[in-house]
Amino acid sequence: MSVRKMILGSTLGIAAAAALVAAYAVIPRRADLRAFDPAEMARLETAMWRDYYDKRYAALFHHLYESTRTQFGFSPLGSLQIALGAAGAARTFQPTRSRREADAALPALVGYYRDFASAAPVSSDAHEAARLELDWWQARREAVDPRD
Repeated sequence: MSVRKMILGSTLGIAAAAALVAAYAVIPRRADLRAFDPAEMARLETAMWRDYYDKRYAALFHHLYESTRTQFGFSPLGSLQIALGAAGAARTFQPTRSRREADAALPALVGYYRDFASAAPVSSDAHEAARLELDWWQARREAVDPRD
């Protein structure tokens, strides 16, 4: 067998493998926000809070990806998109000191809620959900009483 045929065969094999991996990553899944293991989700949530407060954004991204992929059943590509949005919003919000500065996290949060919408049992407004989430984050920071 000639070197040229070996290179062509290897190239075709690599291309076929890449196509399979890409197809696996983008094939839509039936994600469901109600289908999760409570103990595992608690472990992941705890890890994510630790990551956030320790400013370990790569670890936060990893745990966000893991939760959306393993607990809710999103595709690898969908999980990647959701984790990027959530980690980006957290990273943008964390150093802020005012609500005006915190608003910079809103676009990433809107994307995050929009990406989650397909797995929700009811429809929701991604913009409103993101605004309420940001309100909650800011209220926690300002130690606002829960009744307020």
